[in-house]
Amino acid sequence: MNNIEALRSMLSNAKQCLVTAHVNPDGDAVGASMAWWSYLKAAYPEMEVRVAFPNRCPEFLSWIEGVNQAIIYTDAKDGKEATQRYLKDCDLICCLDFNALSRLDSMSEALTDHSAPRVLIDHHQRPADEFNLVFSDISMSSTSEFIYRIVDALGGKTLLSKSAAEALYVGLITDTGSFSFGVNTPATFRMAADLMELGIDKNEIASRVYDSYSEKRMRLLGYCLQSKMRVFPKRRAAYIALSRSELDEFCFQPGDSEGFVNFPLSIKKVALSALFMEASDKTHIRVSLRSKGNSLSVNELARKYFNGGGHFNASGGKYFGALKDCEAYFEKILKDEF
Repeated sequence: MNNIEALRSMLSNAKQCLVTAHVNPDGDAVGASMAWWSYLKAAYPEMEVRVAFPNRCPEFLSWIEGVNQAIIYTDAKDGKEATQRYLKDCDLICCLDFNALSRLDSMSEALTDHSAPRVLIDHHQRPADEFNLVFSDISMSSTSEFIYRIVDALGGKTLLSKSAAEALYVGLITDTGSFSFGVNTPATFRMAADLMELGIDKNEIASRVYDSYSEKRMRLLGYCLQSKMRVFPKRRAAYIALSRSELDEFCFQPGDSEGFVNFPLSIKKVALSALFMEASDKTHIRVSLRSKGNSLSVNELARKYFNGGGHFNASGGKYFGALKDCEAYFEKILKDEF
């Protein structure tokens, strides 16, 4: 694996390391971060290692070991100050599951001008020129699989604990829809087998990830499908748009919308799905895009129209404006592009 010796040298010389992942961390971001944190603590016991997320993780991931010890930058109490205090003495920053510092949202300010070298480990397209050492491979099913491959290349698989293996498995199944997409080689399944040999209970993990939602979340999903999903058969597209007042009505929590954007793709002739959600501060609309098949790149759509990017079949971005304007904008895109 290219750059592995450079990474080994960086890790060997680092005294204090920060691990971070993108805003609105999902299963892969959290799983990769906590597994990497666990491995670094075991492999480099003299290095101080902490994880900082730009905002709070979904509740259904709170059981992963170490999550509740992570710094949350947007915590009202002292998240920003705690991040800055820890960064003050950092001599290494590991950036996981994102390809540009802007994906840290407001936390990017704390890292942009920091002198410590930044290591990128990511599987999204087109990494920005903001990192000192880059591990980027879009063929990886997930950043969690990438972390596993890097640990293996460093000769550290025996240092992976059961809890680290659980975190990696969470990242693996959430970023592949439980192996239904994004799995490009048999090596991904071999990784899952290796994690089982480390003692994980795959059924228990799946239950914790997929069977721990609130009643409000389930009713929100029903409301989306019954009242908010708009389908455009001639364009082979559909979208769901949710205002902040609608989200508040269902006591929306981070992670509650996980997977919502995929549901319209279950419609036989729908190949493109979008989810628009008004941000809590109402400054923008969060955009999630999904496609099925090999002919439609939502990554290109996200980059061209929504200040974003991601994968061929799964991407995201932002729209700066009102929700109704975002809907009209998307409908125009459908007419122009499809």
